[in-house]
Amino acid sequence: MKDMNAIQNTLFSTISSQQPELNQLLQKLIRIRSYTGEEKEIVEFIIEKMKEYRFDEAYPDSLGNAVGRIGSGPVKILFDAHIDTVKVTDSEEWQYPPFAGKIVNDKIYGRGAIDEKPAIAGYLMAGKAIKQHFGNESLPFTLYVVGSVLEEDYDGYPLWHIVKNEGVKPDFVLLGEPSGLQVCRGQRGRMELKIETLGRAAHGAHNKLGINAVYKITPIITGIEKLDQQLPAKEPLGKGSITVTQVSSRAPSLCSVPDYAQIHIDRRLTVNENQETVIKELEKIIKNSGVDAKISTYKYSGVSWTGIKFEQEAYFPTWIFAEDHPLVQAGLKTAEKVLGKPAKSKFWAFSTNGVATAGHLGIPTIGFGPGKEELSHSTREELPLDDLLNATKFYALFPFQLTSASGGQGALL
Repeated sequence: MKDMNAIQNTLFSTISSQQPELNQLLQKLIRIRSYTGEEKEIVEFIIEKMKEYRFDEAYPDSLGNAVGRIGSGPVKILFDAHIDTVKVTDSEEWQYPPFAGKIVNDKIYGRGAIDEKPAIAGYLMAGKAIKQHFGNESLPFTLYVVGSVLEEDYDGYPLWHIVKNEGVKPDFVLLGEPSGLQVCRGQRGRMELKIETLGRAAHGAHNKLGINAVYKITPIITGIEKLDQQLPAKEPLGKGSITVTQVSSRAPSLCSVPDYAQIHIDRRLTVNENQETVIKELEKIIKNSGVDAKISTYKYSGVSWTGIKFEQEAYFPTWIFAEDHPLVQAGLKTAEKVLGKPAKSKFWAFSTNGVATAGHLGIPTIGFGPGKEELSHSTREELPLDDLLNATKFYALFPFQLTSASGGQGALL
C-alpha cells in the first residue's frame, strides 16, 4: 500500500475529475421518490451502481437496506446514509420541483438534497475510486456501505437490524447526515412515553356519578410543564426537554364523563439522562399529584418494503464521544486534509441512526456530511455541489486515515 500522501493525491484527483458523474448521480437519486417504507426502487438502483463500480458485494438485506462491501481487511468500517425521505405535501411551495434534482448556480435542489441522498452518492463514488486504484491490493479495512431504509420514522432500527440480524459487526460507524462538513460526535437522545389514567363513565347530566379521567390527568400535565422549566443544562449537549405532545380521552359519547385519558410525551435527553431517570421523574410527579396513573414507553411497529414486520421501543439513548477519541481524531484529520484548514467538531440537534450503533450497541460512531442540518425536511433543501465534492473526498480518504492510526492491525480500542 502506498503512503498516505500518495493515496490522498490519487483519490482526490480521481474524484475531482469525476465530479460531473457525481453530480448526475445525486440528481438521479433525488429523482427517485423514496418515502419511508417505499424504498424498493432506490435500493435496486444503488445496488446496481455498487455492481457497476465493482464493489466486492452488493445486495439487499432482509429488511431492505442496500448493502455493499469493499475489501476484507481487519478493521471493519460501516458507512451509513439513510435513503428514505419525508413526504412532500400538497401545501408546500418549492422554488423548483422537489423531484427534479434541478441544478442552478452550482447548487442542487430537491427533496433529499440535504437529508441525506448526498451521502450515499458520495459513498458510491468514493467506493468507485477506491476500487479503481486499490481494488487489486490487500486493503487494511473492510468497508460496508449501507443505504438504510425506514430511518425517518424508525431512527436507529435499520442499523440495529444489520448488526443483530445480518452478521455485519462494524468496529466503527460513519453517518452521512448533514453536518456542514464538520465532524459530529454525538447527539441528544430522546424517548416517547405515555401516561394513562382511568375514571368512571357517567351521563354528562349526572356527572357527579362519574370520575373524570381528564381531570385526573390534568395535575400530571401541570407537573410536567414545571419539570421542563427546571431541567438543568449539562455540557456539552445543553438542556434536555419534556413536552406533552398529545392529550386524548375516551367516553361512551360526547355527552359522557370520560373513563380514560392519555397523554403522549416527548422527552429529549441530555448528558446523564436515560430511560431510568426519566421514569423516576414522572413517577415523582404522579406521586405528588395523588393520582393513580400508569407510565409506559411508546412502541413503534412497522413493515419494510420487503414485508418484514418489526417493533421498536421509542427509547433512543444520548451518545457522545470526546474530541480526543481516536475515531473523532481520524475524522478531524481527514476533514482537515479535504478542506485545507483545521476542522471542527459539533453535535447534531436531531436524532440519527447513531442511537442504535453508539447509543444501544456502544460502537464508536461519528458523522460527516454536506449541507445545513436546519434545511432538512423543508422546502429549502439545497446543496452547493462543491460541498458534495468535498464530502466525497472525505469518504474516500477516511478509511485509510482511520486504519493508518492502528497500523491496519484491527480496531483502535
